[in-house]
Amino acid sequence: MSSTNLTKSAQKIVNLLQKLPADHVKHFASLKFTQIERFCNIGGIPIPKSVQEEQLIEQKKQQKLIKIDTKKLKRMVFAEKDEAPNYQREIFDDEILTQQYISLKNIGDNKWSKFYPIGDKLLQPKGNPNYYTRLMGDVEKGGQTRESIFDAFKTILTGKY
Repeated sequence: MSSTNLTKSAQKIVNLLQKLPADHVKHFASLKFTQIERFCNIGGIPIPKSVQEEQLIEQKKQQKLIKIDTKKLKRMVFAEKDEAPNYQREIFDDEILTQQYISLKNIGDNKWSKFYPIGDKLLQPKGNPNYYTRLMGDVEKGGQTRESIFDAFKTILTGKY
């Protein structure tokens, strides 16, 4: 096994990860950024500048939402130096990276949602037919808008969405 095959496989995975959309709901860590960093480290390739810039923009948005400086807190709790994470490169070979690339490509192409379609009986249950449409509407808004106090009381009192 040569390291060039490993690097090529990792580069293919990173390119596919870059095509993924940003998370709708803002989390403490982004799957896209952490996986790109992980596979760049495994393949020994530098993190692309576009990804670093996008990550900085996301961190600035998070700074507005969260008043805690996580890097400062991490330095206070852990007195160790900031080291690159060890992803145990020796356990990754070309075959494993190829399998991960295929899996990621299937997720990106929505292969399984096309293979196993969800029927209306599951999407619109009799007890609460608007549940999933309302839930997906909230997810698409990114959790940034809140329900008004009157809508919340109406939901609580009537039990209807």
